[in-house]
Amino acid sequence: MDELFLGVMDLQEAKNHQYKLKNMGVSLKLKTNGATCSSGCKITVELWGLVKDESLLMEYFKNDYLKHVKGHIPNFDHLSSVFDMSASEVVCQACGAKFSPEVNVCPDCGLVY
Repeated sequence: MDELFLGVMDLQEAKNHQYKLKNMGVSLKLKTNGATCSSGCKITVELWGLVKDESLLMEYFKNDYLKHVKGHIPNFDHLSSVFDMSASEVVCQACGAKFSPEVNVCPDCGLVY
C-alpha cells in the first residue's frame, strides 16, 4: 500500500495520534530516520499513514489543530498565500495586512519574510 508522510513530531504526540486514530480504524506507523528525527532528551519520529486514508487524516489533523487554537482561529487563505517578490502587493500570512514585498517585513505585525 502507498504510504503518506504526515510529518515529524515528538514521540509522545505521535503515539497519542496513533492511539486516537486506531480507535477510528486508521493505522499510523512511527518511523525513525537519522536525517529527520532526533534522539536523546527529545525524541522525534516520522509519522506515516496510508494514502487511502488521506481525507480522513486531513480532517482529523485539521480538527486537532483547531482544538488547540480555539479562540484564535487563523485565516487559512492568508496562510496559503505566496510571498511573491515580483508582485506589487502581498498579503501577510500572519495578520492579512497588504504591503509592498520590497519591505520584507509586515508593517502591521512585524512578521519578517
